[in-house]
Amino acid sequence: MYPQKISAIIPTIGRPKSLSQLLGSLAIQTQKPDEIIVADGSNTDEIKNIIEDTMWSAKSLTIKHIKVQPPNAVRQRQAAIAQSQGEFLLLLDDDVVLEQNCVAEMLKIVTDDQEVVGVMADFNNQNWSMPTTAWKLYLKYVCKLKEDQWQGKVVGPLLRFGYNPSPNSPMPIEWLGAGNSMIRRSAYDKSGGFSDFFLHRCTMNEDVDLGIKLSKTGKIIFCPSARLAHFHAPSGRVSPMVAAEDDLYNRFMILNNTVKYSGLTALWQVLTFFVIESISNFVGGAKRFDFKSFSNLLIGRLNGIKLIINYLT
Repeated sequence: MYPQKISAIIPTIGRPKSLSQLLGSLAIQTQKPDEIIVADGSNTDEIKNIIEDTMWSAKSLTIKHIKVQPPNAVRQRQAAIAQSQGEFLLLLDDDVVLEQNCVAEMLKIVTDDQEVVGVMADFNNQNWSMPTTAWKLYLKYVCKLKEDQWQGKVVGPLLRFGYNPSPNSPMPIEWLGAGNSMIRRSAYDKSGGFSDFFLHRCTMNEDVDLGIKLSKTGKIIFCPSARLAHFHAPSGRVSPMVAAEDDLYNRFMILNNTVKYSGLTALWQVLTFFVIESISNFVGGAKRFDFKSFSNLLIGRLNGIKLIINYLT
């Protein structure tokens, strides 16, 4: 049994400035995390030097630095969770900055209702993505979902939607973000945690996978009063081509292994995603006269399909 305290889990690689900004926002929280575990995948001491700055302890932050090699966001999160002591796991990306009451608002939701196993915060510097015209047709005619009925849901080939516009009060949601959420450790352990098949690929869609597993143990809530900014720092990222390849492959693995679809059904779902998403990308590229980006995404997804076929055969 873990004590009722909060452990912040932060994977990082090559983003010392972003991490420093995140720690600064944690230092002014009305409800500070009891411990912060930073899982460092970089090969330098930049991250370590930031963490060892005495100003953090002066601001009542307890930070533990661990090295994790080779770097992989899921591997780093797993290692940090294994080193943590809290019953509530605050999952954060290293390039977010929290509003002052963000942690307190999430904690209130998860402690007020014992059936709640996860809470996802809202963003204050971006809106949740809306489906493209092609995906709206899919949602309407294939999924039989009316306008806005898809909000907060995971649909078909792992399309996941937030709320746009943000609601005025907490709402149920079928997934959570691995960089802006708080979860019960007991539910994390019961669900099996992050899936190991992400350890060998770029960690695309690990959040929706974890959300699907957690939703089998209790409720996940979207909390619009818990807010943070996500800056999408460019360093430490793979190329769009590799990301597109891994996105498609990981969707298949989640559908096959977590959702428990047959191999052929999972393949059909990702082929549906391949076709509709590629159409959307082509239209978007044509509007911007940017066909190079479309080509990179297309090649990446074709490589992903090859990987899936090799896996099935």
